[in-house]
This record gives sequence, C-alpha cells and structure tokens, in this order.
Amino acid sequence: MRFKLLILIVLVSVPLFGQTNIDQKIDSLINSNIIEYAFPGAQIYVKIKDEIVINKSYGYQTYDSINLINNDHLYDLASLTKVLASTLSIMKLYEDFDLNLNIPVSYYFRDLKKSNKKNTTIFEGLSHTSGWVPYISHQNYVKRKNGKFKKSIIRKDKNKRFSTAINEELYLNKNYFNKIFKRIKKSKINKKGEYAYSGLFFFYVPKLIEKISGFTFEKYFKISLLDKTNSKLYFNPKEKVKKEIIVPTEYDSIFRKILVHGNVHDEAASFMGGISGNAGLFGSAQEIGKLLQALEPNNSIFQDSTIKKFTSYAYKDSPIRRGLGFDKPYSKNEYGIYPNENLSKLSFGHTGFTGTMFWRDPEKQLTIVFLTNRVYPTRNNDKFYQNNVRSKLIDLIIQKTTQN
Repeated sequence: MRFKLLILIVLVSVPLFGQTNIDQKIDSLINSNIIEYAFPGAQIYVKIKDEIVINKSYGYQTYDSINLINNDHLYDLASLTKVLASTLSIMKLYEDFDLNLNIPVSYYFRDLKKSNKKNTTIFEGLSHTSGWVPYISHQNYVKRKNGKFKKSIIRKDKNKRFSTAINEELYLNKNYFNKIFKRIKKSKINKKGEYAYSGLFFFYVPKLIEKISGFTFEKYFKISLLDKTNSKLYFNPKEKVKKEIIVPTEYDSIFRKILVHGNVHDEAASFMGGISGNAGLFGSAQEIGKLLQALEPNNSIFQDSTIKKFTSYAYKDSPIRRGLGFDKPYSKNEYGIYPNENLSKLSFGHTGFTGTMFWRDPEKQLTIVFLTNRVYPTRNNDKFYQNNVRSKLIDLIIQKTTQN
C-alpha cells in the first residue's frame, strides 16, 4: 500500500508543463504498470531523427520504494547481450578481419568436427537456423538429490581451484566450463534450416572473437565499440561501479537462494564468470542509445552495407523472422504480430528475459530502448506480458514520431 501511495503522489505531482499529450500517455502507461506490479521501475530512451526526445526513468529499483531509478542506473540486459556485445563484435570481425559467415563454426573449434554440429555455419548460428536446442539448464547438474551443491563443482569459499564467482557466496570450479561445452557438443540437433531460437552458439562467440582478433571478448567489445561510441556498458558491473546504481534482478529461490544483484541473472552465463556471449551485459537505456548510434547510416564504425546485411531478414521470402543476430518484425503466425504492427519491415532489435528491449526503425529514423526488471521479485510474474507493455509503448512512441 505504501508503494502504491507513493506512486500515486508522483503521478499527481508530475508537472505537465512542456509535456505533450503523448508524453502524458507514456507516463501513464509506465506508471500504471508499476502500480499493477508488472515491474518496479523502468527507463525509456527514444531518439527520433537526430533528437533525443525521451530519456527518462520511472519508479524504484524494487517495490520497497527506497531507491528511485535514475538514468545512470544499470539493468541486467539479458539476451540483449547477444546483439549489443556478440553480434556487433562479429560485425566488426566481418569488416576488419574479413570473417566468412558461411564457414563452419568447427573451423575455429576443432572439438566440434567430431560432433553433429560439424557443419553448422556462423550464419546459421546467428540466424537461429542451426537446429541447435534452445537452452541447456546447466544448473541442474551441480546439485545432489538432496539439493546440496556437489563439492567437486561449487564451494562457498573462493580459492585457486574454485575461482569462478557465481556470486559473492558461491564459487565454481575453474575448469567446469569445459563440461558446459561438452554438453553443448553432445546435445541433439533438430531440423536444420528451420527457425528455432537457440542461445548455445553464443557461448562460442567470446572464444571466436579471441581466436580471430587476439583480444578477449570484453576487451575487443570495449575498444571496437564502447570506446568509439563513448558508451558505458559492463560485464560484472560490481567490479566497476557502485552497487547502489545496479538494479536488483530476481530473488532466485531455486538455484542460488539469494537476491541476484550485480551478478548476471542467467544461470549458464554465471558459470562463465558473468562474461558470456548469450548474457551478462549490464547498462542503462541512455548508454545503449549511444551504442546504437553505430547502427545509424553514415556512422564511423560500420559500413552501411554491413548494417544492411546483418539487420535484413537472413532468408528473403521466408517465414523465418531473423536477421543475423537481430530480431525482426513478423506477423501471421501462432504468436501474432511482433513486436508491433506499425514498425517497418526494415526495423530490427531484440528483447531480453529480464524485461529489456531495444528496437530501431531506419524507415522512421527511430530508436527505442526500454528497460525494466520485470522478473523482480520472481520470474513467475507475467503481468508484463499480459499487459502487452512493449507494444503499447511502441504505439505511443510511433504516434510521437508524427509530431517531430
């Protein structure tokens, strides 16, 4: 009740001077969803043409109404990592090292040559047409039947052998990542050439980047993209910023038995020390907005032809709704229209499990970033989806483009 009262006070006291009717509707959409416990807080960044028209934060980090969300607060970006870090880095490899997207992944990872994945290409991995299974719940392999962690895998005290931090209370055997890749290698292949979203290819991206560039994934991402766009996104942010500006994600009642705060939410990415190609990146909406300038035409980072190649539909005249790494709009399937019927076919973006999204529409010269921690305190809350918040927000923002 205290939280709802505070939000109502904020709603009443918001100055309307200088706000358009559309701005007020956006405020109402976000604040009403906060009141309904769809998420405790949010950030929105909108750029139309060359103007940033919205850069705003709402609500609190959690439902205790203590820490107001500010524009510099960091959210766990979840699967946005697959695009913002992994795909953009591969785009740089494509330009700077003439990376052949049609080469099998096994060319760089010899252990895959004797697997059912020996012919999977980088193109297929990026477009989610490899047939690889969607996900492996690695956390299910580290506990005994009584629910306790296997001591050969996880300990509560850090030492030389158990040095991979899952969080501040759990440390993984430093060699356990080998078993992760063995499981991926042995996992089955479904029908190749059909769309099936899979994050497994992205576990190979950090080593792929290192093999080709000579830099670690984190370093290459920083020098090739973050530094050039003056944007601040982080893996393992607790090592780099004050914890107070990191937004808590979820209370993990099943695996970690702790509030996930400053450590990556994705369990498999936590086994990689928080630096993975599938998840692990943290950032704010405004800093993502800076990075997305690299995907605008005539920028100094990518050639326009590279942007077009990766952000177009990977398979023309096909129901497959993916670019290379990027998600694309679609309609006329069992999921309905996604993410919004008013976005052009040229548009592209991605969403994340924790309640994150970015989308760019070159035709409308529009960039949207929308971040929440909708999984707080539990991922079982699906009001975020019931209320169709993302599409409603996009509707309002597209209305706003007509004013600019």
